[in-house]
Amino acid sequence: MAVDGVETVLVGTWAGLGELFAAERGRLDVLNTPLVHDLFGRTLFNLTADHHGEARRRLRPVLSGRALPGYVPSLLEVIAPATGRWALHGTEDLHGQVRELTGAMSSRVLLGIAPGDADAVTFVAAFEEFVAATGAPPGPARYTDRRYWAGRSARRELHALFARRATQAADVNRAGPGGSALAGLVAAFADAPAEVGPLADHLLALLIAARETTASLLTWCLVELAGNREHAELAAAEARAVSADRDRLVARDGLPVLRAVLAESLRLHSPNLLSMREAVCPVTLGGHRIEAGTRVAYSPSAGHFDPETFPRPLAFRPGRFLAGQASRSRLWAFGGGAHACLGRPLAELMALTVMACVLQRGLPRLPDGPPTRITFRPAKAPTDPLPFALDQEPPS
Repeated sequence: MAVDGVETVLVGTWAGLGELFAAERGRLDVLNTPLVHDLFGRTLFNLTADHHGEARRRLRPVLSGRALPGYVPSLLEVIAPATGRWALHGTEDLHGQVRELTGAMSSRVLLGIAPGDADAVTFVAAFEEFVAATGAPPGPARYTDRRYWAGRSARRELHALFARRATQAADVNRAGPGGSALAGLVAAFADAPAEVGPLADHLLALLIAARETTASLLTWCLVELAGNREHAELAAAEARAVSADRDRLVARDGLPVLRAVLAESLRLHSPNLLSMREAVCPVTLGGHRIEAGTRVAYSPSAGHFDPETFPRPLAFRPGRFLAGQASRSRLWAFGGGAHACLGRPLAELMALTVMACVLQRGLPRLPDGPPTRITFRPAKAPTDPLPFALDQEPPS
């Protein structure tokens, strides 16, 4: 089939996705446009082979596992004021507000930029210009697009800001706010070879993924909770326990209902419609030989809607992840194999923390109903502003 005008092999079943991820190491590379290479430089998803693996090794420890509990206070510092405003006044644009919130959470955890920090305004302005540049034409036409050049300028400004924050984080006497991954990232890349890319390039990718992907995921979690009051009430009862025990947010079995809601939302609303690969050598998938140089695309949703793996695939049924009918590990929204998203644990922690704080304030409601128009690029989101409110008491 044609994807963006180029003939592409599409992998579209749950079993096919598993086969692709098992086969991709050394055979399939992530395929990005010249625009992405220009803007993001030598970041993780632009690297190949051993350089990609070495960068992953250095990034992983601060994005998962034992590092996560240290980020919870920082996340709550950002989330509490936002959810308080939603409880009082609601919002006319759920995805816009969630995107603003995930941006603030990302900059707090990855850069140590606390609310009210002098760098906050500078970062937001430059980052918006950089993100806007990703919408420029991917080929030579990008050179005639104002967004491209504004994005390149913003990239330089962001690199300078990252360098300044990194110097502060590396100096224990001027480390600034705690609860940030930056000091660990600086240490991890202190002796990194040039081939694995500079930390500044990796930070650009981490920040945009943490904001855009997490905003999509969280928006759809709240949309589904608003449309399924019974599940929202069960999740709210669990969320109230978080205020007395924050450790539940990072415990593997601490919030089974909220995690099931998160998993089912991921299944139904994968943030990414398509991900692209290119065969660097012949590879066989589904019994078909794919020659070197062939483009290969996969859609997580194609696997997530496979009725043999997920019965009644169109229904919102978080219980499938509670009753053992399905496992969260069988979801491909964050990819799999050699190029699986390293930020998944952090993104899920961000989403869980926001959901817990929201449900402590009230039950989600969409005054105008669910979204009727949806965009799928760069991430799945409502096309139009989506009013959102919190009912502090369930209706009788």
